[in-house]
Amino acid sequence: MTGAAMGAFALLMIVVYNFPPSEYGFYPRCPFYAATHLLCPGCGATRALYSLLHGDFRGALHYNALFTVLAPFFLAWVAFCGYQVMRYDRFPRMAAPRSAIVGIAVVALVFAVARNIVF
Repeated sequence: MTGAAMGAFALLMIVVYNFPPSEYGFYPRCPFYAATHLLCPGCGATRALYSLLHGDFRGALHYNALFTVLAPFFLAWVAFCGYQVMRYDRFPRMAAPRSAIVGIAVVALVFAVARNIVF
């Protein structure tokens, strides 16, 4: 099962690398943006991922700064989980403290508000 998930992740990265989100319309649209015309914390993440995969850090920050900053942590988590599964044949138990979850939610909310304020 985990091998299939890793394969799907690799396939997704190949698709995003080869098909720019700004040129192809098969990527999903944000329902929050479609309903409100406000940017959610995830809006621009696919374009930011495309920029990161092509080494354009500045462009990735422009599209979604929160995603760009959190991407290395997510990649480290995926690598850690993959190592645990390959080495010990078990998926690691990941228990996050409630304060960490609340903190992440607050950061995402502040980011969403800040990016929708017109300066």
